Amino acid sequence: MNKKTFLIGCAALFTATISAQQTTDKAIDSTKVNLLSEAVVSGTRFKVPVKKSGKTIYKISSEQIEKNAGKTVVDILNEVPGVQMEGQYGSPGTNISYFVRGGRNKNTLILIDGVPLNDPSGINASFDLRLLSLSQVESIEVLKGSLSTLYGTGASSSVINIKLKESTADPKGTLNSNFGSYSTVNTNVNLSDRIEKFSYFISGNYSVSEGFSSASDENSPTPFGDDGFTQKNSLLKFGYDFSDRFKVLVTGGYDEFETEYDDSGFTDGENIQKGKLKRFGILPSYKYNTGEIKLNALYINNEREFISSFPATYTGNNMQLDLTNRHNFNETITLLSGLNYQDLSYKEGASSDYSDTQFQIFDPYTSLFLDYNFGLNVHAGARLNTHSVYGSKFVYNLNPSYTFDVAEQSKLKFIVAASTSYITPTGYQLFSDSGNRNLNPEESLNLEVGFSYYAGKKFTFNAAAFKRYEENAIGYESKYDGQGNWIGGQYQNIEGERIVEGVEIDFTHIFSKSFNLRGNYTYANTEDVSTFYRIPKQTFGLGATINPSENTSVTIKYNFTGSRTIFDFGSSSEIILADYGLLDLYAQQKIYKNKVTLYGAINNLLDKDFVSVYGYTTRGINYNIGLNYNF
Repeated sequence: MNKKTFLIGCAALFTATISAQQTTDKAIDSTKVNLLSEAVVSGTRFKVPVKKSGKTIYKISSEQIEKNAGKTVVDILNEVPGVQMEGQYGSPGTNISYFVRGGRNKNTLILIDGVPLNDPSGINASFDLRLLSLSQVESIEVLKGSLSTLYGTGASSSVINIKLKESTADPKGTLNSNFGSYSTVNTNVNLSDRIEKFSYFISGNYSVSEGFSSASDENSPTPFGDDGFTQKNSLLKFGYDFSDRFKVLVTGGYDEFETEYDDSGFTDGENIQKGKLKRFGILPSYKYNTGEIKLNALYINNEREFISSFPATYTGNNMQLDLTNRHNFNETITLLSGLNYQDLSYKEGASSDYSDTQFQIFDPYTSLFLDYNFGLNVHAGARLNTHSVYGSKFVYNLNPSYTFDVAEQSKLKFIVAASTSYITPTGYQLFSDSGNRNLNPEESLNLEVGFSYYAGKKFTFNAAAFKRYEENAIGYESKYDGQGNWIGGQYQNIEGERIVEGVEIDFTHIFSKSFNLRGNYTYANTEDVSTFYRIPKQTFGLGATINPSENTSVTIKYNFTGSRTIFDFGSSSEIILADYGLLDLYAQQKIYKNKVTLYGAINNLLDKDFVSVYGYTTRGINYNIGLNYNF
């Protein structure tokens, strides 16, 4: 689709919606959703109404997650404007890459309950989303842009904050089970309650799928074997309120998966990857008259094992202490100050020990939020990153926004943001056989301007333009002897600058309690195509939800992924993968006093034949059907 045509269409829709808003406001006043008053936390680390946030934040609520039962965390993230998940359409258990604003896994920081769970043993130390079950997720916030001042390393192009479910005020239990294509079965049980000062949440999940061949067998005279996937999850949260001011939460979790995978694109294989995540944390908090003190103390252990012709095992340990003090000086000024300490190490098979790869990060940081009653909000912050190997790095953030009335029940918000970010060298890049202890962190300067228009309670339109200057990138450089034979390599800081720029547009319109519509468009690009391999320049999506009755909901979604350039090592040439668009349908029906919900989905409804990852298969038309029982 022509980008100019699409933008003109969006502008026309924007104008038409404003004109029609006065008549539709009366019809939809009885619904409960209020887009202006929805609170987000990722931009400041405490609750702020979305109209006062100076960041582009997309929130997936518990209601939206409920309407995606049977899907995965990766599935639902792929529908977020500007987020592209690569590998989600492959065989269950396929390795996942994620691209946001032209960045890759290393540029996106993933938080679980506000805490980074990065794997120190990974090359890019990114979190493996295959470990999570969507049935244990309460909500997700996706923050676009840089915010290293609040979250540290990795928060370069975005932050994905996944909030897991917690205890409820009343006894509650949930049983969810579904099955679908490729002999896929998912079962989850949640139990929660509050007994005076004590509260608990317990959850267990089991998923299994026979899958299909991950590698494409189109060039093979015989079909390839199926590649299956198994996932297990357990989550425990116990809380005790010693008083109205002092509370302690103890949390623990165990997640694991096992997936079969092939040798490479177009090549069959009988390989197995196993992943395990263990985590334990103590989170005390104390509220005083003008603020709150919180401590997050967590221990995280990651294990990865590859059973193949090239067997390998990796284990990573991450101990974190994060102490924050939020102080409200008055209704205008809020100051958040914190200290973050991380002790990280990893072990690769028997070739290294934790003591050989251990390093520490200690970061003091502060964040100031100004909330003026005439519509101006300013968020500013600074962080001093201190690393036991390379020294220190200072980053800052300045993010003013201004909201004002443009008509009756209509508001307009302008945002401007400038920030710096960093990505520390990982333990693998520092201490492995190809590591380099002289590495410095990757750095970037991030600029953003945008606006949001809110018409009444039910319509919002967001637009943002961004530009990111990256330098000091860490890459692997091969070494060759005098005859041109490869003799190894080492990680190095690469000279030069990479500039990524683009625009993002999204809207949501709740026409009535029976119908809502949403859409989005993203464009991102850089001049050097070799630094943009696999990333689509353009994506867009359109979705509609129809509620024929109070207990019935039908959602239809269309997601388009533009063409991508890849480098094929087999032919030593660049290949352009064609664009594709997929249509999905979801429906749910509540019965028996809303305690039972029947749901089902048909994905890739038009059975589109497409390529997502070169050399690997993708899903044709597929389905799942399930039942959720609340007791």
